[in-house]
Amino acid sequence: MVLPFRSKTDVTLGGDVASFRELCIRYGQMIGHSYSALAPEDEGRVDRFSNISLPEACATVFDRGLSRFVMSPNLNGLDLVMFSMPFGESTLTYEQRGRVETAEAGEILVHSTAEVLQSHSRQVGRTLAIALPRAKILPLVMSEDRFDMTRLGRDNPACTLLRSYADTLISQDIQPDFALADKIGDQLCDLAALALGASARGRERRLAGRALSDARLHRAKQFISRNLNSGHLNESQLSAHLAMSESAVRKLFAESGTPLARYIRMQRLERASRLLAQKHSTSQRVVDIALDCGFESLSAFYRAFRQAYGTTPSQRTDDAVEA
Repeated sequence: MVLPFRSKTDVTLGGDVASFRELCIRYGQMIGHSYSALAPEDEGRVDRFSNISLPEACATVFDRGLSRFVMSPNLNGLDLVMFSMPFGESTLTYEQRGRVETAEAGEILVHSTAEVLQSHSRQVGRTLAIALPRAKILPLVMSEDRFDMTRLGRDNPACTLLRSYADTLISQDIQPDFALADKIGDQLCDLAALALGASARGRERRLAGRALSDARLHRAKQFISRNLNSGHLNESQLSAHLAMSESAVRKLFAESGTPLARYIRMQRLERASRLLAQKHSTSQRVVDIALDCGFESLSAFYRAFRQAYGTTPSQRTDDAVEA
């Protein structure tokens, strides 16, 4: 399977396309399917979607998803497994090969792209779907039957991590970096196999040890990035967010090669360095930048900055202005 490498693309009704039908056609072109039997009420409700395509993974999110439709088999002959995920109040009801399943928020519907899919959904809000190559997942799962209209429950830890990883992927603008894309594709397939039930071969590859650990580290780093302005960001907060013990959080970062406290400090300083480079155009004071990056005092910020970069924050700002 080789999909076109496309960084995050947002398509909006009234901007990129002129009509609801054109929006659905554009979506179909991106993922290799055609859509028919669309619900009339969706025309005044569905108005945008975002898509990312990597060589071995494709992700799409609708802020307000399509409700009733018929999706054709993949028009490019790609044999993919699709994982459809409702969020919030959204509920999905899909039918394929005579089997009908319904999923609510926190659950995932697994289905094939090689067969016609019908949606009988009623209450559809935010919906995320990822498509992965069947050939890559098949050797890692216990039964191919798991690809045929299966519902994965919210009590499945690998399912939770797969949702979180995919949701983070679609929120970022990933540039064409094939090494990164391969790693993302591998991790999504590993998590998908774990969620579906890993085979003996999957266990031999120590999927649980690698994929779950990588995904948890990814979630932890995302949490840190979003909470750098908190001066109390620590392993206790991460422990609660990841539902792991504090010792397990420490081990997670130690095994990555960078202890947690050092990683947080590095992220604070990198963010501060970026803000200082923009200081001449934003009129932010150095003390505001220090506090915004989670440093408890200006003196602590200056000390850490000099230790990391061998210069002061003010000098970094001056250098950026001269450049």
